[in-house]
Amino acid sequence: MEPAAEQAEDQLRAAADDEQDAPQRRALCTACARPARVCICDALPARPLPVSTPIVLWQHPSEAKRPLQTGSILRLSLAADSFDIVCGRSFSCLSRSPLWERVQAEGRVPLLLYPAPGAASLREVLAAAEPGARFALVAVDGTWKEAREMIRKQGAIAATPVTLGEAAASGVFAIRKPPAEGCLSTLEAVARALDELEPPPAAGVPPLSSALLRPMLRVVEIQASLQKRQVHRPGRPGYRPQLAEEVAGAMQSLQLVDGARIRASVSSTTPRSRRLVPQTHIQASGGARVRVTMSWSS
Repeated sequence: MEPAAEQAEDQLRAAADDEQDAPQRRALCTACARPARVCICDALPARPLPVSTPIVLWQHPSEAKRPLQTGSILRLSLAADSFDIVCGRSFSCLSRSPLWERVQAEGRVPLLLYPAPGAASLREVLAAAEPGARFALVAVDGTWKEAREMIRKQGAIAATPVTLGEAAASGVFAIRKPPAEGCLSTLEAVARALDELEPPPAAGVPPLSSALLRPMLRVVEIQASLQKRQVHRPGRPGYRPQLAEEVAGAMQSLQLVDGARIRASVSSTTPRSRRLVPQTHIQASGGARVRVTMSWSS
């Protein structure tokens, strides 16, 4: 065999060996774009949820790169014509969003979901609004440190800051460290805000927040099942020593709420306009351990 031919054959053999030795990429679900092992499609709504309130997620650029960010779950759960994600550190980046342009063209009142000093609660803003006023929701998405920096570096923001007020409670997205008790993930905050902004669901229809919280809880459930060991740090904010049990209880609560709403459709004792609001309760469970349960109230 000629030297040139031998060299070419060696190169082909080496290339084949490299291809065989290369690490295989994990198969991704074509629907949720997550590895097949941690697919959450079974917990997503059967079809994207239509909402009348436009929602623009103002996302920190670093948050877009995190695999456990909840913005992607919102994108999978909400109809595309009412939800958009815009990445940027400046509020002016929203001008790149066609949905934000529609918000301004329709004369909607933009509400910035962020606990800024002096911010009124969402319920107070809605109660004081003029009849026929239409709103849009802007949610800040990032770590709490990133969110504070995004807000602090802005001048005047063309949106009214609001908080969830009494509706706020500790969240269950415990796979990311909160800065203090009572903090919510972006998805949890948006879900509870939509329960206030959207018209009450028809009889027999679960609250909108239950459909949004279910895939998030599935993510937490999967991560808890993959956790190799539990590191107990009682002094850490958001310490959750029994995460798997908490998530299982929360998922069961969602199922109970769904069933209760269906039974309410044939009961005359339940007002049609009743709103169910998810609440998370933290109780001491001996020593430094805590137990978190989830309930629903109107």
